[in-house]
Amino acid sequence: MTLNFILGKNQQDHHHEIMKLFSDDFSKFKNDEFFFIVPNHIKFESEINMLKDFGDIQGIDGLVATNKVQCFSLTRLAWYFLRGTDIFNTETLTDTKSAMIIRNIINQQKSHLKILSGMSNKPGFIDQLSSQFTEFQNGEVAPEDISKVLSEKSDELFTGKIDEINLIYKNYCEQIAQFATNNFKMDALADFFNKSLNSKHLHFYVEGFSTFTAVELQVIKSMLINCANVDISLVLENPAIKPIDKTDFYARPAGTYNQLYNYAHENGVAFHNYFAKQNRISDDLAKLEDYWIQSSTLQPIKASNFDSRNSVQVWKCTNKQTEVSAVSTYIRQMVANQGYRYKDFLILARDLNQYSSFVEAFMDENELPYFIDLQRKMTDHPFKQLIDLLFNLVNHGFQSDDAISILRTELLIPEEFANDNIAKFRDAVDLTENYVLANGITRRRWLGKEFESDATLDEEIDKNIINNYQSINKIKNYLSGIYTQLNDFLGETHSATDVASFLYEFLTQNGVFQRLTEWQNQAIEQNELTIADQPEQVVDKFNDILDEYVSVFGDTNFDSQSFIEILDSAFESAQYSQIPSTLDAVNISEIGMVQPNNRKITLILGSTVNNMPGTSVSNGIIADEERQLISENLSSEKYLNASDEVMNNSEPYLHDLTFSTSSERLIFTYPNFTDDNKQQDLSSYVTRIIEHFNISTEDVLLNPQPDDLSESNILRYVGSQDSTLNYLIRVSRASLDNKTSLSNKWKYIQNTLLSSDSDRSKFALSSLNYQNVPTNLDPTVVEKLYGNNINVSISRLETFYQNEYEYFLKYGLRLKPRQLFEITPAQNGSLYHAVLDGFVKLINQKDVDIRDLNDAQLKDFVGQIFQEQLKLPQNKIYLSSDRMGYLSKKAETTLLQLVNAIKQQLSRNKFKPTATEVAFGRIRNNHQDLPGLTYKISGGHVINVRGKIDRIDQMTLKDADYLAVIDYKSSARKFAFDAFLEGLTMQMPTYLQNLVANKNLFSKNLDVRIAGAFYSHIQNPKITLKKGVDLQTELLKQFKLDGLIVNDEELISNLDNLISGRSSNILPLKNAKSGVSINPKNAISDDDLFKILNYNKHLITNAGEKIYSGKLQINPYRDSQENTGLQFSDYRSILQFDAMLPENEYHEIIKRDKTDVLNRIKSILEGGAENA
Repeated sequence: MTLNFILGKNQQDHHHEIMKLFSDDFSKFKNDEFFFIVPNHIKFESEINMLKDFGDIQGIDGLVATNKVQCFSLTRLAWYFLRGTDIFNTETLTDTKSAMIIRNIINQQKSHLKILSGMSNKPGFIDQLSSQFTEFQNGEVAPEDISKVLSEKSDELFTGKIDEINLIYKNYCEQIAQFATNNFKMDALADFFNKSLNSKHLHFYVEGFSTFTAVELQVIKSMLINCANVDISLVLENPAIKPIDKTDFYARPAGTYNQLYNYAHENGVAFHNYFAKQNRISDDLAKLEDYWIQSSTLQPIKASNFDSRNSVQVWKCTNKQTEVSAVSTYIRQMVANQGYRYKDFLILARDLNQYSSFVEAFMDENELPYFIDLQRKMTDHPFKQLIDLLFNLVNHGFQSDDAISILRTELLIPEEFANDNIAKFRDAVDLTENYVLANGITRRRWLGKEFESDATLDEEIDKNIINNYQSINKIKNYLSGIYTQLNDFLGETHSATDVASFLYEFLTQNGVFQRLTEWQNQAIEQNELTIADQPEQVVDKFNDILDEYVSVFGDTNFDSQSFIEILDSAFESAQYSQIPSTLDAVNISEIGMVQPNNRKITLILGSTVNNMPGTSVSNGIIADEERQLISENLSSEKYLNASDEVMNNSEPYLHDLTFSTSSERLIFTYPNFTDDNKQQDLSSYVTRIIEHFNISTEDVLLNPQPDDLSESNILRYVGSQDSTLNYLIRVSRASLDNKTSLSNKWKYIQNTLLSSDSDRSKFALSSLNYQNVPTNLDPTVVEKLYGNNINVSISRLETFYQNEYEYFLKYGLRLKPRQLFEITPAQNGSLYHAVLDGFVKLINQKDVDIRDLNDAQLKDFVGQIFQEQLKLPQNKIYLSSDRMGYLSKKAETTLLQLVNAIKQQLSRNKFKPTATEVAFGRIRNNHQDLPGLTYKISGGHVINVRGKIDRIDQMTLKDADYLAVIDYKSSARKFAFDAFLEGLTMQMPTYLQNLVANKNLFSKNLDVRIAGAFYSHIQNPKITLKKGVDLQTELLKQFKLDGLIVNDEELISNLDNLISGRSSNILPLKNAKSGVSINPKNAISDDDLFKILNYNKHLITNAGEKIYSGKLQINPYRDSQENTGLQFSDYRSILQFDAMLPENEYHEIIKRDKTDVLNRIKSILEGGAENA
């Protein structure tokens, strides 16, 4: 019975000293057994190193095999000695079963839980309790121990909460007595050493620990008094015979030493202190450790320098991506040029999650083999998501989101798509999703008749559409079958066992497990061995969960919510087992995890003030104060995990181990900017090191300087071809932007890449000359896109003038955004127009004057037409839900307000609505009320303009009929002359143009004249009432028409017969002593109208000429109010317009008044445009 401590700083070679002791023991006791005990996550690598060292001791080259020397973790050691006993034949308590048992106990004890009852249903609560109970057990803390503390400290504030936790814990301990837990195995192992006669022939060598849990310590103590020897390596300078303060640099290992020393002393175990003398690391890194330890004493330390500036480096990188790129490039260069192996490098970060989204991509880009030493959770695997979604499908009532998400897992696939038709399946899912989103498909329609188009389809013309519907209905029928199968079973009451059996059978019958096997085989074929093993591990875990679920809940009624919570908890804690695919690989890990000391270079990512030192904040079920209450009142052999305070105090020691892990170099890197472009500071730890050793920080830029002449600066960007090409493009871009030449060294890199990977490099470098300028179309392509003639609405031509390239995308290529089942402004507009059209037609049909209708009649008429419109297929969305019903009611109220306003407006003059929705040109079914506008353009082409005039009002005066165009708008609108000049507001002039061309159709006896054209705002305005203000008058003002009025004296005097005050409430008219006049901004003469209509024709034909020319421009407009043609564009992701690019410029709309615009129109027309 001997206890040997191997002590010393981390710079000393503890392993070498242990191997010396082992060698002596092995030579003396060749028939004994020898065990190296290490932390579990470094066991694999430690075993390889141990066998190599053993071979060196034995003088063996090459492969080494022995059954006398083993390398184990403590849990594996328990298996080794107890595998043939009942202990390892007893069912193991898994995290999943633990959570199930706790959940059952809480349900049973709910009446006794006053404090915790409200927390029991919160996500993560069960897991927190399970983790806390594991901590109690690993600390050898029994419910009786906690009860004793509570009885002695009953006056403490938080004893009530701890008492409830202990109530659950007591029941928990009783129910898990039949299972093999980790502490049970450790206790059994300690008992084995106590009872085994062979224990005295066992030798143990413990490395990599600074502390032990209470159950682990009991095993070590049992080894001490029963086995031949226990040699323990601790990073500790001096023996800790007496307890030391918890703030001491070596507090954690010193505490372990003190515990073992006292136990050995009390039990008569001989002990020795051995000090590792041989340095494991370079002199410079040893200097760093010496300084680091001394700096924790707060004593003055004399500044010094390193012998080599390469030993400790600090890289200031632009961002986290630059960090990882620089690190991977550095490793590649060191392996290529300086004889290093990949396994010589260790990359550390305080929190690897900050780098998880791109670290693998950069390692792959530089073609580095790597192993990420972090357990990956199973919770995000598609199989787990599928199980969740299947229950959601039933519990949420067949919602489309759940249905489509099930298909996206690609684990449930209809048979017709299963045989190597994954591409067709994905297309069918895309089509189905588009249809579902556009039509608001609910459970009733999923389970109803097959989906079909609202329009009648022709078998020849619409062949593709028919095929699409066939694919959509295959998916629809498959999903409805899945839902029916699940709902029919889960809709009834069943036991937990029955549901578990059904679920497994369902997954089997529907080929889910077969699909996972196919995934596994595909990954093996692609040599992705890490991914290949995941499907099998996930299924094994699922099977274990089902078995445990049945064993705990068995004949109890199945509760889907509880089952999903159990699944979530189980998969959240479940992790893939990982083994490196190659031994020669870069290791990527986290600070705080024990690392083997055989690396040569450590690179620490994210060395910022936020990460180094880290801050431990407990998020367990018990707070630090509660932990302290329990810990301070336990006996010495029982204890809990260290508090946050102790963990934070141990940060300097933790970083000492990190800084001195590797033997040759230590490199700190940190991002100067965060992901949201905020500057961040270097760690205070690193700042201290920089100041003491006078280290220069090196800049690593995201975008290197093109004129940099420093070879060392440039070399840090030279890695694999892909990585180097990435930086070459960046530096070349900077060269072009700054109008500077590339340095000769960068030119050499460019030439090397072009010669070694010519096509790829040329293609990538061609991006430097890329301009966001569209290529003009060949005339034959134009003909195919638009045909020989263009049939176009005026709103389309307005789109052309808003942005010519958007017109090409929308009406040439016919690209459409994905349709969603929602009420759009366009859909609202169509409904409004249809109801207003129906209203006017109804009163004309009944020969009723709107002026004679009272409020009730108006409401009845509007309501009747509105309800008729809602029954049409295109308006089904308004009846699809209560919310949509509310919106439709608001729309009806808005229309009633407008109709009331129209009545008031028409009551003040003699205008009468003559026609509505007047179609000119061929629209649908070749229907037209008036002939369209047709113009010849060059190349034998014709442009046909069609449209609908919302309303035409007619007023008969002495010797003429006056016609006015009313254009309904969903927002307030004025006629902007400057916008018209640029083609942005052509609608009203085009309506007038058509009306002028066909005015004689409206009167056979009298002269027909144009009164004007007006915008009518569809709204339900809010009125702020003030004292003395008439509500109806204020309301009427909100509906005031705006637009163009022809300056005709007889017309003006009859536009508002009730005008009073300074202006009209219904039209842009002014009232003065001299009489009524038109607001100058709205007044046009007959000559002005003539110019406007001629110019409108010019705009139409000019657009046609440009369209057929094939010339394409990205030229969105921008007006003086900063409104642009991109604001509401559906094509911004295609246009990629950037005003910062020299080739992308806005088509500026210069603010001009009416007179200026009319003069410019005159000038343009006199320059050659034909008259209308």
